[in-house]
This record gives sequence, C-alpha cells and structure tokens, in this order.
Amino acid sequence: GKQIHLFDKVSFLFPYLCPIKKRHIMNLYLFNPENDLAIAFGGENYTPPPAAQLIGKELSALPLWYADDDSTVYIPDKLPSDFLHTLAPLNLKISTVTPDRLDGAQVKQIHVWGWNRDLIKRLRLAGIDKTLLPSARQCDTIRELSHRKFSAEIGKYLRNRIDYPFPELPVELQTADEIRSFTEQSDRKILKAPWSGSGRGLYWNLYGYDTALAQWSNGVLQKQGMLMGEPVYDKISDWAMEFHSDGFEVKFAGYSSFLTDRHGAYKENRLASDAVLELELTHAVGLEIITAVKESLIDFFTERIAPYYTGYFGVDMMAYRDKRGNTLLHPFVELNLRMNMGMVARKLADRFLPPETEGRYRVDYYPKPGELHNDHIARLKTNPPRITDGKLLRGYLALTPVSPHSRYRASIEI
Repeated sequence: GKQIHLFDKVSFLFPYLCPIKKRHIMNLYLFNPENDLAIAFGGENYTPPPAAQLIGKELSALPLWYADDDSTVYIPDKLPSDFLHTLAPLNLKISTVTPDRLDGAQVKQIHVWGWNRDLIKRLRLAGIDKTLLPSARQCDTIRELSHRKFSAEIGKYLRNRIDYPFPELPVELQTADEIRSFTEQSDRKILKAPWSGSGRGLYWNLYGYDTALAQWSNGVLQKQGMLMGEPVYDKISDWAMEFHSDGFEVKFAGYSSFLTDRHGAYKENRLASDAVLELELTHAVGLEIITAVKESLIDFFTERIAPYYTGYFGVDMMAYRDKRGNTLLHPFVELNLRMNMGMVARKLADRFLPPETEGRYRVDYYPKPGELHNDHIARLKTNPPRITDGKLLRGYLALTPVSPHSRYRASIEI
C-alpha cells in the first residue's frame, strides 16, 4: 500500500514512474527536460531540482507537436477542455494517456527527450521492456559523446577534411592553474562546464581570474573534472543543423535559427521553411561551406554516433565576424545529443505553418503566479489564432496548457 501511495504521490513530477498496465501503444512519447542535468550527474537515483521538475510537469504536452501521427503522449494530468478546444482545428492525430488510464498492453516503441541512466532505471521500474531501452554501455557512450570535448573532435574532423578558416578548437582545462593561465590572456574567453546544455554551464570571463571565477570553476572541477575553454567570438547569429540517426546511418533533418540572451541561454526559435533558412545562411557564409559541412557531419556522425544513439540531435553553430570583418561559420559550437528545441521548431514550421509564413517559437518563464496567465489572455485578445486546413495562418497559440498557476509555457506566434 505504501509503495502504491508513493507512486501516486510523485507521478505528477515523473509520469514515467507509474507502472504501465497492459495495453497496445505503438509509440509512446515522454518529455524529460532534466536530461542534461541527469547526464551531468552520471548515475541512477537522480533527483532534479524543483525548477526542472516544474518544467517537466507544465510542458509535458510538448511532444504533441513533434510526435509522429498515431502516437501517444504520456502526460501526468488530463488536458483541460479549453486547451483541447484550441487543438481541434489543427487535426492532430496524436492521443494522450495519463497514469490512471493506462489500461492496455505493452509499449512497442518509446521516444524520450534524452537518454540517461536514471531515466532508464525509472522506465524499467515502470514496466517498459528493457529491449526498448539503451543498454548501460550505450548510455555511458551517449554520456561520453555529450561531453563538450566532443565538439573539439567534431572541429578537428572538419579541419582535416575541409579547406576553410575554421575557429580555434576548444581546449581542456583540468587544473586551477590552467584556468588561471587561460583566462589571464589578453582576449576575452568563455568557459564551459563539460556537461550542460541550452546555454547553461557557461562563464563569460570579463575580468580575468577573479574570486567569482575561481569559486565557480573549482566547483565544476570537483564535480565534472575539467572545463572547456574557448575565445569569445563576435557573433552575428545563432544557427544549428539538425540530424536523425536510425541506429545505422545519420541523415540531415533541417536547419534551425534561434536567439539566445546575453549569457548564451536559449530564448526562442524562428519559424520558417527550411528553404528560407538555408538561403539566409548561404547568403551569410556561402553555399559551398554549408554543403561541405553538412555532408562531412553526416559521414562523421554515421560513424561516431549512429551505432550508439537513435533519434534526433543537433549541432549548434554561429555566423561570426573575424578580426578582418569577414563573416565566417563556426560549425561546432555544441552538440545536443537529444531531441532539442530547434528540432521542435523545425517540426512546427513544417507541419503547422504555410510555407510562406514566418513566426517564432518560444519557451518562457514567469516567476509570479498569474503573470503568465494574464499574458496568455492578453495575447489571445490582441492576436487571436487563425487556423485554416490545419495550418496556423496568423496569431498566438499556446502549445501547452496555461492556467492561473502556470509558470512555464511553450507557444508560437505569427
């Protein structure tokens, strides 16, 4: 009795904890945004911080927008009727299931935001067939490939294969003395924790090796063993190439154009056709280098990633100015070996926007209860959605339920 009560108590935070009854579900999608933190932790029995738990709960419906047709999204609570009403004109062919309604047979395939040891343990406890899950060895390899030093390996491969003035490779810093020496050089530097994502785990070095940097870097060294160091580039715009691995080969899945804040944290994605984004990136840095990088990365990832990982992933890039004012491509800023917001934006634009339409996709946070709900109501009034033939022609649309108590929201706006 206590065990059942425990599962009921925490199911709103970790819906995949709940035992799955026997029902036929071909494709089950789960949103686990704490993946980067769990990867950094490295083992089982990980407890996400409250903010990560809240994101997972309030954005649990996000896979509705990128899941394949005839799939099922696992959500902790029944979707509210007003939210379902907004979905009706979009002709979604995706169902949802809550813990108390799992009354069918076993899951045939499972899709998660990202793989880590803790999630695999929880899914096994929930009754998911272990043959659907990565092995412990695969999971450890995924963690190794998610380390930021892998970006240097990508860069080294591209430099050896393509004749182009690529940026410097990131350097590994393993001691406080190495960090001091690196950050006391004349040009600005950025330090990156080995395991972190979405612009987190970054330290912009402006004042040399001061007390704040020493405290932060020593903490990362104790937990993760090293830091990665890079120059600060004169960034013009953020980009990404998205890929998909089927376990045997990797294929290109599209482009992503996104915005970050002044600290490098993710803010939002542009919604536009892949052709439009490719044309803009081509105008910025040239078609020849775009094509060469894309083709080279497909070959590299097919060899290095496909044997260990199945699913979508992306490589963050940037267009930047060198010291002579030339616009160049930095194609190995960061690897996100998981589903990512850029790929969500790609799916949204391709499925729900007419080809000539552009907009933005964002995930935002409001710290005070009621603020997000008020903004939601105001946007619906000033820019109501207009949907025709399953396409959003203009307006604002919340992709996840918004209540008076909500703090997080995913939305698109034209």
